Amino acid sequence: MSHIRGRGQHRAGGPQSYARAHTGIVAVIAVFVIALAAALGVGVWLTTHGDSKADTDSAAGHTAASQTAIDKPKATPKPVAEHHGNSPDCPDTDCIALLVNGDLLFHEGLWSHFQGPNPNATDGTAFNFDPLFEPMKQYIQASDIAVCEFETPIAQRGGPYAAYPIFNIPPEVADAAKRVGYNACTHATNHSWDQGSDGIARLWDTLEADGIAQTGSYKTEADSTKPLVIDSPTGGGKLGLVTGTVSLNGMTADYDWQVDRLREDGDPNHDSDIQRAVDKANKAREQGADVVAIAMHSVQEYLDYADSWQISEAHELADTGAFDVIYGAGCHCAQPIEHYNNTWIIYGLGNAVTESANTPDTLVNNQGVTARIQFAGKKGVKGSWRVNRIDWVPTANVHQGNYQWCPISSDHPIGTCWDEAYDAQIRQRIWNVIYSMGADQNVVREWNITQEQTASSGTK
Repeated sequence: MSHIRGRGQHRAGGPQSYARAHTGIVAVIAVFVIALAAALGVGVWLTTHGDSKADTDSAAGHTAASQTAIDKPKATPKPVAEHHGNSPDCPDTDCIALLVNGDLLFHEGLWSHFQGPNPNATDGTAFNFDPLFEPMKQYIQASDIAVCEFETPIAQRGGPYAAYPIFNIPPEVADAAKRVGYNACTHATNHSWDQGSDGIARLWDTLEADGIAQTGSYKTEADSTKPLVIDSPTGGGKLGLVTGTVSLNGMTADYDWQVDRLREDGDPNHDSDIQRAVDKANKAREQGADVVAIAMHSVQEYLDYADSWQISEAHELADTGAFDVIYGAGCHCAQPIEHYNNTWIIYGLGNAVTESANTPDTLVNNQGVTARIQFAGKKGVKGSWRVNRIDWVPTANVHQGNYQWCPISSDHPIGTCWDEAYDAQIRQRIWNVIYSMGADQNVVREWNITQEQTASSGTK
């Protein structure tokens, strides 16, 4: 019964008891759902927001990192090194200032003035030509590379010596050339064969011993095929130097390679001479020469104009495109400067130093021109180089009655050479000659070294 009564009592609760129980369960579930939702909300909030301080620190760190990335200096390319050297107004990355002048022409009447106690001494003291060259030094120092024209062969130390017509001059001339600052000398001239192969060898060996680079006449055939390439001491680039003479005064070398030649048109060797010069120029460029100059040695004397050989030969050389500048000596006279086919030609530089001539038609022998040719471009970059300036100064072979290289310049850096009136006359004569073939005075300028030095010191 009790069992039945219990079942009955259970049933006896009815719908009301079930409703109360159901309501309680729903309430519990609701509480659980709310709690779960709250828990999930907190979790989501923590997940998305995290700790406020950590978040702030993280944001600050991110901002700082970003700012650091912004502020970090970017690597800048190194500036291109410039080598303006001694050029007064280099308009490009690199420049080479080349100084050239006329013949070193020594007669006994000149060298006897510089004789030491024993003219037959073999230790280099037989003659001292330093005073003869001394005033030239400041002009050479205002250039990068200085090149002389060695007109004649030299004797062995101590002599015997000989003057015109078959020269054999004191070797101390080479020593003085070194001390004044010449870097190189050319020596393909009408007197190159005066003493045969022995004279060539003596000149070669003496210049080599003095540390002077050289080209023009040769001891060996191998030497004759090598172009002369000179590094600018100021870093501006490399100069190739070629030369040649029209004449050997009727003499013939044992071998044609012994002296560089530029024989006149019509001579059976003319074309091969031109080709040899061009080949040397091309070899020089293959060896890194940025610019190439060629020195022409003529033989017609005492002219204030370029002779027919000079014009035809220079123009033919310019037409090859192998040379940046052409300059000449040998006529013992100052001659015009011409711009032909994009090539500058200085036809005649006269004499740098010489014994005085006294007849009216030979007085030009006592005068000369020293020129500084400025090349501008980018070292190692073909096609970037050009002659952008030529400075020139007229010169005399005497200074106040004594043999000494003397600039006939308006600034008188060492005073007058002869006297005020005669200096002015000669300076004007050479000015007229220089510009007689239309040289642009914006490029070809008279050289006032005092003004240049003042301007240079003002920019330092």
